[in-house]
Amino acid sequence: MNTIGEDVKYYRQITGAMLVAAGVYTRIYSRQCFRENNFDITPEQFVVIEVLMHRDGLYQRQLSEITLKDRPNITRIINILEKNGYVNRVADKNKRKVFKIYLTDKAKNLFPALAQVVKEYRKTMTEGIDKNDLETCMSVLNKVLDNLLDKVDMCV
Repeated sequence: MNTIGEDVKYYRQITGAMLVAAGVYTRIYSRQCFRENNFDITPEQFVVIEVLMHRDGLYQRQLSEITLKDRPNITRIINILEKNGYVNRVADKNKRKVFKIYLTDKAKNLFPALAQVVKEYRKTMTEGIDKNDLETCMSVLNKVLDNLLDKVDMCV
């Protein structure tokens, strides 16, 4: 029978397990940082705001594609952001039931403080990692993603 330490060592050799673990700890740490700064949005909501800061007025479908969030999840995030005054839905002139999502001044004013906290926790995540190693890691992660992109149905 293996010890817990041996099991941990074994699972740290499995790519999928490490990707999941890194994702889980990233979400936990980012939420912790947002709470410590008394932000009333989540890191998941921040990602939508960040995308809109770079390209305001996207369709919900485009936001879903860029953020890798399925339709129900992106709808929920946008509903919360709209309810809290961070985004507005504006009906598309050409399509009656299609909306573009725009940031409000409230979101634009909060963004610099949010972005600073995100910059700090992203820096913490990569602390002590050589620039070349980080570039290699990103290259490998992009290859993993490319291997899965055509095999995953995001509409599920």
